[in-house]
Amino acid sequence: MIRPPPIRPVARAAARAVVGRLPLPVADALRRPLPSSPPPGRVRRALLRALREGGIPRSVSTFRLVDDPDLELVAADSLVLAQLYWYGVQGWEPELLPWWRSCCRAARSSLELGANVGYFAVQAGRAAPGGRHVAVEPHPLSARICRANLALNRITSVELVVAAAVADPAPASVRLLVPAEQLATPTVAFLAPGTELPEDMARNVTAAIDVPAVDVRRLVAGTDLIKLDVEGQEHALLAACRDHLAERRPTLFVEVLPGTVRLRTLLAELCRQDGYRCYAVTRERLVALDPGALATVRLKERYGGQDVILCAGDPPQVPAPADPGPGAADSQRGAAP
Repeated sequence: MIRPPPIRPVARAAARAVVGRLPLPVADALRRPLPSSPPPGRVRRALLRALREGGIPRSVSTFRLVDDPDLELVAADSLVLAQLYWYGVQGWEPELLPWWRSCCRAARSSLELGANVGYFAVQAGRAAPGGRHVAVEPHPLSARICRANLALNRITSVELVVAAAVADPAPASVRLLVPAEQLATPTVAFLAPGTELPEDMARNVTAAIDVPAVDVRRLVAGTDLIKLDVEGQEHALLAACRDHLAERRPTLFVEVLPGTVRLRTLLAELCRQDGYRCYAVTRERLVALDPGALATVRLKERYGGQDVILCAGDPPQVPAPADPGPGAADSQRGAAP
């Protein structure tokens, strides 16, 4: 996941001190859904960004999204949860969510590699309560929060696997590296060597934990929808299950970070050799990408998100004007509108 530009540690500490003691009536007033027209003023945008850096008030144990009150999440020290607390559905990948929910409803069996705190796993369970969804998350703290969020929303159709998906079937465990600023609830934790994670996200590693490993080939068996957000290991996992992709051609949601040369090359091969078509994701529509453009396209700058969708048949559809479940999508990921 690409994070918004961080503020300085001193400013972040000050924001945490303020937000931690923030009275709930004040926080609730600030959490009101932002209007799409007219756009919020510069002062409010700056205030919300500072509050987001401060996390969630300490008196909050669980919270409902301001623009999707049927969804409840636990309050924890997590960038994902802080974004959702302050901005609602608008706060975390709003451009991707309607397409994910639509594909989950159409899939018989789906797999999410890199579930983090479980936001997209919860959305999968809500969109398709009768389907089978497997969510894989290696970091034990993130997995614990994911499990709590599933329970809080009474979702029983999601199986949580607390392990790292790996391309090599041999190891029983692998070492997960965590940068210093991610030690609370990591948004970024990665495997090395072989990661294509951008250098600015992989530096300053101060912790390493051993976690169970599971062969990705075993996980993908029987699935027709796969979502990958695995911090630079997408190319390795897709290459390991290439036979399954060629035979079954499941729909793929793949995070494509800048500088991921091997991943972009592999995605182009899937289009040229295995019958896939690739689409950039926007909130309004999917944009067909020529395989040759995958090597250089700057997804975030051009389309507003970092993910592509690959499918062999017709592209997924969402009800106009947007998926009704999670509500409005009037913001960009990671920033106040």
